[in-house]
Amino acid sequence: MNVLKKLTTVVLIFFISHCTYIDKEISKSQEEEKRILEQYLGKKSSLVKDKLGEPSQIIFESPYKIYVYKKSQMIITCERRFYIEPKKDLIEKFDSKNCINK
Repeated sequence: MNVLKKLTTVVLIFFISHCTYIDKEISKSQEEEKRILEQYLGKKSSLVKDKLGEPSQIIFESPYKIYVYKKSQMIITCERRFYIEPKKDLIEKFDSKNCINK
């Protein structure tokens, strides 16, 4: 029984440390994604279309026109949304879910 307890303890420590590593990598990837997308703030919507292509979907939700870009990465779907002020055609904000920059 003593060996089983030691083995269980070692396995738990391994999983906890592995989860910490994954959490750090995800945080790093999210910061990189934010840094990349912040470059589009205050720019014309045509710049996003030039860089990312045509949006998968365009949503008109007052007061914004929202460009939605979806891309599958492995089994996870990355979704980026750019909120555009239609009168000035400028990107005011963005949202990113499940996007990994590697």
